[in-house]
Amino acid sequence: MERRTFLTAAVGAGMASSVSGCASVARVAAEEADVSRNLRDTSVYVPGYITETARARGGPVTAHPRLARALSAQDGPARLLTRIGFDGTVTQAVLPVMAHQVAVSPNRRIGILCGFEARDQVAFDPVTLDMVAKSPAFAEGWRGGGHAVFLDQGRTALVSERAPRFSAAGSSLADHHGRITIRDSDTLKVRGSYSTHGIDPHDIRLIEDDRYLVIANYGSLPDPDGFLPVPRRVAEASVTVIEVASGRLVEKWVTGRADAELRHLAAGGRDRIFAIQARLGTEADEAQAMRGHSAVYSADITSEPGITYLSAQTLKIAKGQRPKPMGTAVHTADMRHGLSISYDPQHDQAIATYPSSHRVMVFDGASGAVLHDVDTTASGLRYPCGVTLLPDGLHYAVTGYWENLFVYRRGSHQLVRELCLYPVFFGHSHITAV
Repeated sequence: MERRTFLTAAVGAGMASSVSGCASVARVAAEEADVSRNLRDTSVYVPGYITETARARGGPVTAHPRLARALSAQDGPARLLTRIGFDGTVTQAVLPVMAHQVAVSPNRRIGILCGFEARDQVAFDPVTLDMVAKSPAFAEGWRGGGHAVFLDQGRTALVSERAPRFSAAGSSLADHHGRITIRDSDTLKVRGSYSTHGIDPHDIRLIEDDRYLVIANYGSLPDPDGFLPVPRRVAEASVTVIEVASGRLVEKWVTGRADAELRHLAAGGRDRIFAIQARLGTEADEAQAMRGHSAVYSADITSEPGITYLSAQTLKIAKGQRPKPMGTAVHTADMRHGLSISYDPQHDQAIATYPSSHRVMVFDGASGAVLHDVDTTASGLRYPCGVTLLPDGLHYAVTGYWENLFVYRRGSHQLVRELCLYPVFFGHSHITAV
């Protein structure tokens, strides 16, 4: 082949490759544009914890006349609720509640900021974030459990609530059991209630066409002085299943661990329950646990001063079986401060966040095996906390404790950088998308 002929052929091949590459890039861009359009009406809700650090127009956000319009006084609890739209909009409001989870009805008619370890729950308009109603806990001395779910197309809310905290001396475990309150979604008035059959209920999930409610119960009791020690004194960490219509206890699993609380869960049925344990330790415990880490790491901003999160296995629970730890010893070492978890029924997978170790883990629904173990710092996401499935059926979102919202494809768990957003939340635990 002559040199001129060779060069002509090479140039032609390069152009063909370039055209093919451009076509591939254009196709991906078109696909992402379609995805973006599908998510345009989707919003993610985040309750900001550290409101005192948030500023607006040169002053505290709690003093801003529009953002803090629901506050009647500044000496009570306040949380900054943020609604992030995939259309680029950000809406915020400060609401008078010690909030933990945001629950929004599937028809987007009403939302609830679920009070945690405090007396009040707040209902709000999911579009404007205006406060609609405010209501105290079940009875005097009772505390919000932090989570809620909706029934009847959003007309009814089920809310986890905790009994007054008192020393276990001279009492039975049943004396410390919490309740599920049945509330009108618009007014938050209590219509009825039944026992959770567990101590300090927290996360709750509906399964099997809303026939059953699955409940995660911390199980901790205070010391004789009424304080929660570190490590916790766990009397009966458990998962309970309640029949929604009657309040009847259907099944109960007790972990038997005296050092680990059972806090959060996801569920796709009575054979697909995934429960997150949390184990607290002192700074000395952290020093011992992290002694083998040679790389420099930052202090855990999701923990309280003097308290550290130690590793605790995440469990798979199925009807008629004992709770089964998931993952290997290597995985368990990174299961520090297990926080949010969602179940993807399409791919039969559970997706969980572990902010203290900057991990997201994906579990196989049938076997409980760890399918993916992702260090999110490699892509720029630190302290992953909230996780929620997006309503397009194709993606899920994970949010960093303080800032940033990353989007991943379900099934493949590939990061979709084009859909990521970078707002500031001021600290949070969970997120909700509708």
